[in-house]
Amino acid sequence: MPVEIISVGSEYIIQRYQHAGVAVIANLLLEAGIEIDYVSSVIGQESRLEDVLRQSIERSTLIFVIGNVSSGEYDVAKKLLTRVLKKRLVLNYKVLDALKKQFEAQGEVLPRTEEKRALVPTQTEMLESEQGIVPGFLFSEENKHVVLVPGDETDIEFMLKTHILPRLDPKTFRLGAASGLILKTCGLPLMQIKDRLRSLEREDRQQSLTYVSDGEEISIIVSVRGDLQQEVETRLTKLEAQIRQKLGNVLYGKGSQTLEEVVGKLLGEKKRSLALAESCTGGLIANLLTNIPGSSDYFDRGVVSYSNEAKISLLDVSPNIIEQHGAVSAETATAMAEGVRWLAQTSYGLAVTGIAGPSGGTPIKPVGLVYLALASDQTETQWKCCQFSGDRLMIKKRTAQTALEMLRHQLLIDK
Repeated sequence: MPVEIISVGSEYIIQRYQHAGVAVIANLLLEAGIEIDYVSSVIGQESRLEDVLRQSIERSTLIFVIGNVSSGEYDVAKKLLTRVLKKRLVLNYKVLDALKKQFEAQGEVLPRTEEKRALVPTQTEMLESEQGIVPGFLFSEENKHVVLVPGDETDIEFMLKTHILPRLDPKTFRLGAASGLILKTCGLPLMQIKDRLRSLEREDRQQSLTYVSDGEEISIIVSVRGDLQQEVETRLTKLEAQIRQKLGNVLYGKGSQTLEEVVGKLLGEKKRSLALAESCTGGLIANLLTNIPGSSDYFDRGVVSYSNEAKISLLDVSPNIIEQHGAVSAETATAMAEGVRWLAQTSYGLAVTGIAGPSGGTPIKPVGLVYLALASDQTETQWKCCQFSGDRLMIKKRTAQTALEMLRHQLLIDK
């Protein structure tokens, strides 16, 4: 029985929004042993979305529809689903009160034009969100189920874990048994990962490894199929252990874990502290770390020393070092790391300096050249030179990932 996801809204054109909600749903279903058959993105006219909804209901048994609330596409999807499934929209005063309180908390009054957000389809199950403001909806018609969720990733995860996954029987959506998981790596090229795991892919046709690259990070989607669920789970556990043995510390996480989350957990567990000195990343590493709740327990400060003057005045980098070796050099990165650690009196000082492009490169120091350094209170300062590919944003991303991975490896070694 096919499973489908439809993402709705013009904001999905924007890179940072692309398929974020789709990934959350797909990951959760994979962990439950349910694979996705179709994924659609609909942008523009309502008639086009209505056609896609009708087609998906014809071909799929379980359908997830994601719509952004602030842009209004969530309400459009709700209206069209109500029409396609021959329901009615009625005003729900509980939802209306929650919306009014949300606006009041911001010192505003709910506009009349926004009251339509409190319209609820009849003969559906309302799915409460974690914040209790914008609900989702479960439309059920014979053996067809359509789940409408707002675009916020936190709400999607909460609604699926609380309202949907506990009642799903994975056997309904596949032939035989299946299960899967996602393992995450950073720093090792894709071809080397494939070479290490090639023998595992050849071992059994009922198990598969799929690779997804994101900068310096690579996610490995592990899937196992069979006849009996217990047998499949046993084989998946064995396969995971084999992958861990072959990749070792290259693996940093599992499932929805992020690299910054893992690094933060290690810093907290070992009661270590960190200060950053960022040049080419412009504060990106600090942003990633402070996205994690509780990061104030281990993150002291971040200095964005973009100019040479800032490196000298804020981090006490010697002008002679910059003059002799350049701002993008192992010597400057080392001085930055040691300078910020001394300034903050932290366990670690992590620094990056490089050329993110598209201009600024030379034949000797091309665009994408980055130096990273890590100063520690337990070992001598270490540095690393990388030559990254990609545009400006990708080079910044790769630099931040590599810096966090460099710190993670050191944390695994240090006491």
